[in-house]
Amino acid sequence: MNTKSLLLILLVSITLIGYVNASNNNCTNVNGPMFFNKCMKNDDSVLPLMASFIMQFVNPRTVAYTVTSMIVLLPAMFLLNNSPSIYPTLKNKYIQMKYVLIHMLHRAAYPLVLGVGLYAVFRQRRPCECNGVRVGSIYGMPSGDAMAGGILGAYLIDKAPFYPVISRIAGFLLMVTVCFERTILGFHTVGQVITGTSIGFLLHFYSTRVPQWVLLVDIVAQWILCAVSLQVDPALGYAPNDPNNLWVWFIWGLSFQVIVVFALVRIGIVEGWSSLKKSYNHTSRQEFNIQSEAEDHLLLYTIKPSSDESESDERYKRRIAKDADIPYTFIAFVAFFIVNFLSFCMQNWNWLVKTNDSAESGTHM
Repeated sequence: MNTKSLLLILLVSITLIGYVNASNNNCTNVNGPMFFNKCMKNDDSVLPLMASFIMQFVNPRTVAYTVTSMIVLLPAMFLLNNSPSIYPTLKNKYIQMKYVLIHMLHRAAYPLVLGVGLYAVFRQRRPCECNGVRVGSIYGMPSGDAMAGGILGAYLIDKAPFYPVISRIAGFLLMVTVCFERTILGFHTVGQVITGTSIGFLLHFYSTRVPQWVLLVDIVAQWILCAVSLQVDPALGYAPNDPNNLWVWFIWGLSFQVIVVFALVRIGIVEGWSSLKKSYNHTSRQEFNIQSEAEDHLLLYTIKPSSDESESDERYKRRIAKDADIPYTFIAFVAFFIVNFLSFCMQNWNWLVKTNDSAESGTHM
């Protein structure tokens, strides 16, 4: 089954989701009764229970935190190793995994930053208002969760990291599942989840095939788009401590991109400009050996045992510490925590936030 067939089936499946009629008489259609715009919130069956369960695991915040945690734990590959003979192979695997995680975090941050900026570009409202309270934040086009589902689904379909058929089926089901969850819970319309999934799907193929230095330009462009669009929109005034403050969401998502910027700059400094001119698609190929055979021999020479066992052990530990690059990683994460904490302060103490006591507030997310 090729990618075009999967996309066609995906769009048909998402459309069929819409035929699950809303069973909540207390909800109104904010965007009108048109099929692609109306509220599909359903409260009278097991469907919302299933959707709430799914939401815990498949959302941009969970993905960003998971990938960030894996980047933090990655140097343990070195620190737990005590075999110089396999060290060159281990280092090559470490570098490959570092590339994979850095780029995965970059893609995971798209819904958190670009998605939020696009809210203020499209300015299409969330579809449901139930019992006089808006469901979710003010805007919903495109769906950020569906964008994340599209990115992850595209990765499984494109890279097929395990059994190809199973991987591609899993990617397709992931995208449909996220779209189902967002519409049944009333956070987005069918049109919003289709748009979000499509953007996420395309972003995967774009970001994995351009030179890595383009991603630095990409991140700066996202910051400019969000900073401008979120400030010029007159409708974006927030109640104090509003959990749906889009400006706070943007700053929070930006903190993850700070890690990506530090990592890409480090790749350029340590491995050279030629590495940044390669695409992720090139560096992630199984047959591509990032570290050349000559470098492997040189590395093995610097860590090989000598007649003095303590000297060999000390030399090996110094090499591990150098390659793990923990000081630089620590600096990157300090910058991440500073920006992340700033978003926390903005949320709780309304720093740099346009507050309006008469502003509407909705349910969280």
